[in-house]
Amino acid sequence: MYWQYFGLKENPFGITPDPRYLFLSTPHSMAIEWMKMALEQREFGLIIGEVGSGKTVISRYIIDLVKKDEYKIAWIINPTLSVTQLLREIYSQLFETEAPKIKPAVVSALHEGLVKLYLEKKYPIVIIDEAQSIPGSKVFEELRLLSNYQTDDSNLLSIILLGQPELATKLKRKHYRAFLQRIRFTINLEALNEDELENYLIHRLKVAGNNGGKIFEKEACNYIHKLTKGYPRPANHLASFAMMAAMSKEMKKVNKDIVKQAAQSILYFQDQVNKEE
Repeated sequence: MYWQYFGLKENPFGITPDPRYLFLSTPHSMAIEWMKMALEQREFGLIIGEVGSGKTVISRYIIDLVKKDEYKIAWIINPTLSVTQLLREIYSQLFETEAPKIKPAVVSALHEGLVKLYLEKKYPIVIIDEAQSIPGSKVFEELRLLSNYQTDDSNLLSIILLGQPELATKLKRKHYRAFLQRIRFTINLEALNEDELENYLIHRLKVAGNNGGKIFEKEACNYIHKLTKGYPRPANHLASFAMMAAMSKEMKKVNKDIVKQAAQSILYFQDQVNKEE
C-alpha cells in the first residue's frame, strides 16, 4: 500500500468521513461552534457547502462529540423520502423502536416522545445530510412544523440541515419563506486557501503516522489547490493518486510534475490539466 511506502500507519486520504482527520479551518471551526450552540439551544440550523467541502465529516465529528447519555440523534443520510417515511425514520432513530405506520400516529408519537425526552433532560437532534435532495416543499413544511414543538421557554429538538448551494437557492423561493424564517443560523463552508490546504495535507499525514518528514513540496500543494479549488474531498483524491505515482517512480517526495501526472488519471481533472498544455 502506498502509505506504507511513505512510512505511514494507515491511509491518510481515505474516502470515509473519519472525524479524526477533521482539519479545523476557520469556516469549519465556525460551523462546529454554531452547531454546538444549536444543539444546546435546540435551534434550527443550515450548513451550506460545495461537494467535497467537509459537511459530512463535520456532522460525524459532532455526533462523536456529544455525550450519548444526554443526546439522542437521528442522522438522515438519504433524505429522498416521503413525509411519512421521513417522520418514521426520525422517530425510529430517536427512540430506537419501530414507528407507527400512518402519519397522524407518527406525529402524535413524536410529540409525546419529545416531551418525555425534555423532562428527562435529554437533547434530541435531527441531522439531515444532502438536504438539497429533499423532494419538495411538503417535506420542508413538515420539518417546519416539527420546529413548532416547544415548551414555554424551549424548543423540543434541534434540526440541522447540511446541503449543497442549490439548497440555499431553493429555500430563497417565496413558498419556502415560512421555513426559512425558522432557521436561526446559516454557515457557508468556504474552500481552503493555499496555506490552509497545505496545512490540511500535513495534518492528515500526521494523523496517519507521519513523523514530520515533508512529503508534498510547496509547489505540489499549490498545484493541488489550483486543481481542486481548495475543497477537501477532491484534494484527498488527488493527493492519494500523487503519492501512488511517486511510489511507482520510487520517489519519497511529491512534486508538481507528479501531481500533474496523477491528475491525468482522474477524469474530472483531465480537462483542467490538458488546457495548460
